[in-house]
Amino acid sequence: MKTALDFYERGKQKEANADEYDRSRYYSKDKFICPECGEAVHLTGSRYSNHFAHFKKSEVSAECDRRVDGRPTDSVYERIGLPIYMRKNSSEDFYLCMGFKALPPILMEKAIKESMSVKIDGKNTYRINNERFSCERTALIPLDYIPLSGHKYHLCYEPMNKAYAVSQHWSDYADGFSYEGAIFTVSEQGGKKIRHGDSITTEEQYYWVRRQPQLPSFIPGIKMKRCGCLKLKDVTLNVFCGIFSSDISDTEFDNLTSYLRSNLKIHLLEKQPEFVPIWPPVVKTEDGYIVNSKEQSVYGYVVSSNENPRIYVYHGIRKIPDELNSVNHLTCVKVCDQEVLVNIDRKYASSGILLLKRSRAIITNGTEIYELIDDKYSLIRKENLYRKCNRILFKAGHSTDFILVRKSGQIEKNGGIGEYIFVDLQDGDLIYVLQNKYLVNLLVISIEKQQADTRIGDEELCRLLKKYKGTKKVQLPHKLRTKIYEIQDKVTLSRTYLDNILKSNCTSMAMIKVLEEILK
Repeated sequence: MKTALDFYERGKQKEANADEYDRSRYYSKDKFICPECGEAVHLTGSRYSNHFAHFKKSEVSAECDRRVDGRPTDSVYERIGLPIYMRKNSSEDFYLCMGFKALPPILMEKAIKESMSVKIDGKNTYRINNERFSCERTALIPLDYIPLSGHKYHLCYEPMNKAYAVSQHWSDYADGFSYEGAIFTVSEQGGKKIRHGDSITTEEQYYWVRRQPQLPSFIPGIKMKRCGCLKLKDVTLNVFCGIFSSDISDTEFDNLTSYLRSNLKIHLLEKQPEFVPIWPPVVKTEDGYIVNSKEQSVYGYVVSSNENPRIYVYHGIRKIPDELNSVNHLTCVKVCDQEVLVNIDRKYASSGILLLKRSRAIITNGTEIYELIDDKYSLIRKENLYRKCNRILFKAGHSTDFILVRKSGQIEKNGGIGEYIFVDLQDGDLIYVLQNKYLVNLLVISIEKQQADTRIGDEELCRLLKKYKGTKKVQLPHKLRTKIYEIQDKVTLSRTYLDNILKSNCTSMAMIKVLEEILK
């Protein structure tokens, strides 16, 4: 192959052509990696042309079509393997799961009809049905072991002559652990394993799961503390949480990078290539971003160290991606009814962003809103209404975010579970209520300004209207017309005269001055 990723500077990578390098020079084993699978490659070639080649394949090597001994696949998900997750139980210990992505309803129905099952490492067999797997979300199957010696988990689907369609959505392997353990992302639910060959970034929180009770003290830049244990059937592993620091020297950074590559098969960067959705609003989950089913496109910012980043987009299970262009690191991704996988600079990195179209199921139960009326709190039973009080009380039974945007531009945020009060509300203030990052309610504060007392009463106004009824008329000013509308229902004797003024849209100059004086 002619292209590889070159770690040309500290924490950076770029696409490189083999012909740009001199084979007579020495290059470290860590310098070049395959842009598809993330495995290390070396510079080689013939007398007239250079190219990159993989090292000898091992049990833990990633699948890659560019290998001489690689195994071709028909789907992107067969290539990247099944994900491994960590979860917390009620006693705050961690446990391990394998993730099976949502199956299309037609395929699920077919698998059930043909009594299909999945077997993991020849040990545990699971029947494919709606109770255990899902057509809407990733299903988690608990694991009570990890393969020894860095080997992978192996799966097979039965009956084998019916398994082709399912294997395109679910791979026949999942990444195992290295001798030094595994790195996981950190999320509210637990975390997702970083696949061998993928990259991580500095100053980002990760879990490090390992057998050893301590972290390697001789490696600089590891700022982690033990936070629990992962309990398996025959062994208990230690779980550490923290960051890989960028506040170290170049030499120390090289040592840290080399350690992570050699022992955990992970690449450390100071800027992780990624696609960050900007519009329309989406919900970030551990599996990817949930996009409203009505949307057709997602606009996003491309994060990359390269001046011209490569953007690969997989629609559904397709093996061959579309390649997009970006302008000022901005691009537009078309989203279809199937999931869309977006990778930056790497074709088959499993750390790519998944866009999932789903209808929004907003749950607002458990959050009550009260307004202060006559020194008593009254429950608001309707949403998205104008409120006319200056004090709002929220009672949240679920995790909820409350954002107050004052008319002055000041923003105040609160949230969680419990009671939250916003006080001194003014006309024009807005309160946004969000659950699971969805906007579920909007309160608009519209406090009426008290009208000044009129200088003359209804009887006197009626007398003046009669007095000037026959005088010369002029067109009614727009501002005065609006003010007449406001007092029209507050008078009795004068109402008929005011109605006639509004209908004819004219009155005497003397009456205009009288009304302006009364209503100013």
